[in-house]
Amino acid sequence: MIKLNDKEVSFLERENLRDFLLRNNYDPDFLACEVDSKLVRKVDFEDFIVEDGSKIEVFSFVGGG
Repeated sequence: MIKLNDKEVSFLERENLRDFLLRNNYDPDFLACEVDSKLVRKVDFEDFIVEDGSKIEVFSFVGGG
């Protein structure tokens, strides 16, 4: 299991971060992501493999004025 924004969710073996986010209804092109308290660069989402027990925090950008 993986903690995604403090909620436990399942993961697929050898799934990359981009596919994991898409499967959990997040658009990886419009967010920032930390895995185990370390920021993962967006260019690395496809190469970053999620692992059992990881803690993933997703931050979306909000504009306004």
